[in-house]
Amino acid sequence: MSTYGGRLTPIPMDTSVTGRRLGLPETLVFEIDRLLRSYGAGELHEGVVYLAGVESPEQSVALLAMAPAATTTRGSFRTDLAANAAVVSTLAAQGLTLIGQAHSHPGEWVDHSAGDDEGALVRFQGYWSLVVPVFARRGILPLTQSGIHIYDQGRFARLTDAAVSARVRVIPQAVDLRR
Repeated sequence: MSTYGGRLTPIPMDTSVTGRRLGLPETLVFEIDRLLRSYGAGELHEGVVYLAGVESPEQSVALLAMAPAATTTRGSFRTDLAANAAVVSTLAAQGLTLIGQAHSHPGEWVDHSAGDDEGALVRFQGYWSLVVPVFARRGILPLTQSGIHIYDQGRFARLTDAAVSARVRVIPQAVDLRR
């Protein structure tokens, strides 16, 4: 569950380029935006999207965005056991790993609230959590407008803008090198 409010200041994550990295394919970023905005049946509600992909010791690469069935309001979302079981079933069917989540907040605030920490589907070392402002109406990009968090040493920590720039990449779908 996510609630609007909570921490007054982010817990900055080390800006080192040697930390865990996240790769987000460009087309997946647009799907995350679309899915986050799809909650609320025309009203402004928070949304939630789980990210599935592949991992190595150094990085996570998202390959699939999943919008679970969720109860949402202007300031919160909640998934139940059946919704979470559907996520696990989809992961198994696709042969992917849960690597993170994205959810939207009503305003500009992009830190994790206590409800965000407690309501995360899972919490494990290296799990990513993206908080997108203004109900994702402006999208995720540029990445530094969103709160990019990673679960590290028993807590979610928000990456600084410098760490986001060093450790999170939007991967283009094609590159023409013939120029």
